[in-house]
Amino acid sequence: METRQTGWVIIIVIAITMISWLSITLLADINSHEMIYLYLFFPVLLVPALLFYQLTVIVDYTEVKIRFGIGLIRKSWKISQFDSARAVKNSVLRGWGIHYGLNTTIYNVSGWKAVECKLKNSKRSIIIGSAEPEKLAAHINRMIEKSNR
Repeated sequence: METRQTGWVIIIVIAITMISWLSITLLADINSHEMIYLYLFFPVLLVPALLFYQLTVIVDYTEVKIRFGIGLIRKSWKISQFDSARAVKNSVLRGWGIHYGLNTTIYNVSGWKAVECKLKNSKRSIIIGSAEPEKLAAHINRMIEKSNR
């Protein structure tokens, strides 16, 4: 199973910022030495856009894999590490991106829907953002059951 969560807020904010920045550079009376600094700003915006525009979750018989954006940031867990999975709603305090807490690690790019995966023999849990949390949690639980047989 594969699901994707698109970071529309990230995409829109970066696109508006880049268009605004380009408009300012074209309309303003700036000499060529200062223009270099303005154009160096584009890669600063482009890198986070490419890294975090989407979160892809792939679940197979042995692993749960996540990949952000173009795939430079990725993580995987063996199904056998999980005790259970359930659909949850993230709070505003948890935010978006990658966050490490005392007992929780969050991977999310948009929205408030997610799947919380409890780890075996641990208080830790992993929260993975998803556009289809109920479907994803059910699939992970099926894979956990199959791995326990």
